[in-house]
Amino acid sequence: MKPLVERMRELQPPISTRMNGRLQIWYPAVAGRKYVIGVDTAGGGADGDAAAAQVVEMETGLQCAEFAGQMDPQEMAAAVATLAREYNQALVVVERNNHGHTVLAYLQGPEKYTNLYEQGGMAGWLTSSLTRPRMIAALGTLLSERTEMFHSARLLAECRTFIRLRHGGTGAAPGSHDDCVMAMAMAHAVRAERMEMAHRDRTQRMAS
Repeated sequence: MKPLVERMRELQPPISTRMNGRLQIWYPAVAGRKYVIGVDTAGGGADGDAAAAQVVEMETGLQCAEFAGQMDPQEMAAAVATLAREYNQALVVVERNNHGHTVLAYLQGPEKYTNLYEQGGMAGWLTSSLTRPRMIAALGTLLSERTEMFHSARLLAECRTFIRLRHGGTGAAPGSHDDCVMAMAMAHAVRAERMEMAHRDRTQRMAS
């Protein structure tokens, strides 16, 4: 908790905001660099749960931009596709649980966005009883050891109210949200996976 409090004191405002503040940008896309976008989808409309998207640089893990707000699946798909194209055709990781299927359908259909993360031969990331604890634990380690990578007050505020629940799982405290946390956890889980794949490829090439 102490590293989060200290980091929140150090935060600087984004260099630009769009969509009435829902999209905040700290680092714009740099030509030649790769990015991954974690997407936690929402139920729909102004009265539904919030949706969130986190843009992370693949090589460094740096948080570059964040979207958070109410948006229905079609609007979310359009916003994510626009953001992904801006960030050099970023790899988009959509949680396919619940409304994620609909967002993926809009991305693949009307938006014609093709650089989508696949897991088990299916587009999207499946948050399960196996993947959720691992991704949350990995993000927790980063938040403790490399807080300088994170720039969003919304994200860090959610982290402070992300607790262990009565049934033994983890999630937002009553009255709080965890959309930014989950989007960031997915982005970093896939980033770690891709970095490990790249390392294995390099090792194999050197050995051959």
